[in-house]
Amino acid sequence: MAASGAPLPRCDAAGQSFYLTRYTGPAATGTPPTAVLDLATAPATGAVAIAPVWSGAAAPTVSAREIGLTPPNPPLPAGASVAGGMGKDGYIYTMRAVDGDNSWDNSPATGWTAGGWRSHTRYYEMLRYGRTGVDNLGIVSGLGTYQTDPTDPSTLVSGAIDLRLGPNFNAADIDPVTGIMYLAAFQTGGTLNRVFKIDVTQTPPLYVGTLNLSSNIPGAQSGDFAIDASGQWAYGIATTGNVITGTSVSYRFNLSSGAVETLAPVSPAPFNSPYGAAARLPNATDKLAFYGLGTRIMSIPSGTVGTNQSTAGATSGDAAACLPKLTATLVCTPDALVDAAGNVSNCTVTLDQAAPAGGMAIALTPPAANPRYTSSCGSSIVVAAGQKTASCAITAIPNTTPGDGDVTAALALATPAATDDYVLGSPSAAEVRIRNDDVDIAITPVANLSCTPSSLVDAAGQVSTCIISLNAPAPAGGSSISLSPPPGSSRYTSSCTSPVLFAAGATQSSCTITATPNTVAGDGSVSALLQLLAGPGYTLGPDSQASVQVNDDDLPINVGDAKRVPTLDAWALALMGMLLAMAGALFARKRHQS
Repeated sequence: MAASGAPLPRCDAAGQSFYLTRYTGPAATGTPPTAVLDLATAPATGAVAIAPVWSGAAAPTVSAREIGLTPPNPPLPAGASVAGGMGKDGYIYTMRAVDGDNSWDNSPATGWTAGGWRSHTRYYEMLRYGRTGVDNLGIVSGLGTYQTDPTDPSTLVSGAIDLRLGPNFNAADIDPVTGIMYLAAFQTGGTLNRVFKIDVTQTPPLYVGTLNLSSNIPGAQSGDFAIDASGQWAYGIATTGNVITGTSVSYRFNLSSGAVETLAPVSPAPFNSPYGAAARLPNATDKLAFYGLGTRIMSIPSGTVGTNQSTAGATSGDAAACLPKLTATLVCTPDALVDAAGNVSNCTVTLDQAAPAGGMAIALTPPAANPRYTSSCGSSIVVAAGQKTASCAITAIPNTTPGDGDVTAALALATPAATDDYVLGSPSAAEVRIRNDDVDIAITPVANLSCTPSSLVDAAGQVSTCIISLNAPAPAGGSSISLSPPPGSSRYTSSCTSPVLFAAGATQSSCTITATPNTVAGDGSVSALLQLLAGPGYTLGPDSQASVQVNDDDLPINVGDAKRVPTLDAWALALMGMLLAMAGALFARKRHQS
């Protein structure tokens, strides 16, 4: 891994934070200058808080094309940097400074008096700062004139400028929209009306053009400048350079047209010295921070500058914007499924900015395991570098089980750690409902009727139980069966009434027919007829009626022996026969005469 390590941490968008790099010059020949990288946070008033990212890190070694000392020890010191800005990838890019590098311009290296010094200048080397240190990205292609072989003039490479014996670059920032660095030497002896554009995403970095300003920046020199969030204007503070009696003024220049505008007077605090560092603030698009002997907040576009807020000092310094933390949201679409094939909800994590190099892992609280669905959403999801979204899915498991109800798959963005480079937006949680789409099969109960026993006698204790039965349990809410009860009679009583009610899940209901005891002989038999009637929610079976016979069990009454009727003797019977014969003859004669 490169010495710079991962991109620098991002900042809470609610704070006035920026990255401050403070340099300390070399204490002796051969000792490189050191750099301290801090996260500075300015309160509304009062001292600026400093949180070190790394401290005392030596600047990186010189590029492979640098000319070494003769003799080679001590090694040529690496140098620090004085002008840079925050890249879109989360790294700070800065130009190397020559100041303090042991009299570079009159180095005793062999051949330099003969023109060897013309071969290189470390003005044009680009450094990159990350979480753990610094990388040397090498000489910027096309920016400066240098000779790759000090003994061969044919190896001279032309460039936009040749400032080997002039001042360092002292002002730079990176356009937050395009990612292009704007680099200048806004100081005495420098070019006060030209800004050079560098593509820091190339390896090595590449000079891509020059912005010619409409006029010199005001004053004799300027410190650093900062580009606004829209990428339209660069703001700085120019000074006459006289520490005691000099004056300062804010200014800006347009990144497209090069137009220069003088803005507002800036009161010296405490001395009239250049502000070597400037940076955007993440909390507001109308605020910039300027660092010199302290920190002052500029309001834009007016260019007015607030009071001085004490800040840790250094030999020199530079500043860069702290990128605001990304905001993550979560949405699942659709938010309801049915338990059938092809029912999928896509759950998408969206960032408000493209993910940086290496991507960004977003912590999740995945849905609980459930037999009704599967999920590809784990404990985290990675948004790829340069992308804003990443998705996982919740898929319903098909089934044909009726009545298994609905379940909910709950997914949420987990609360990020304070050191994470994102915060939660809204919505940050989602629920996907998996609904049952299987309709219960409608079963129409069949009702039948039976009475046991089917015959009674009109004596005590004679009861027939009539059972109304269903071939399937009564549904939720129960069932009601219509019944035609037996007609009223003095020979029996009945508890069978209409309707017959069934509780939910029940399959039987019963009533009774009870014979009325009596001792009346010869009163015969009667029949008690019950009949189920058609109605909604059920059908009638083959046994939809039943009758119970109530029989007479009483014998005739015995009244005792009767008197004998007297009979005729033999002579009396003969006489009666003769009389009957004579009467018959007489009747026949009369008929003949007539």
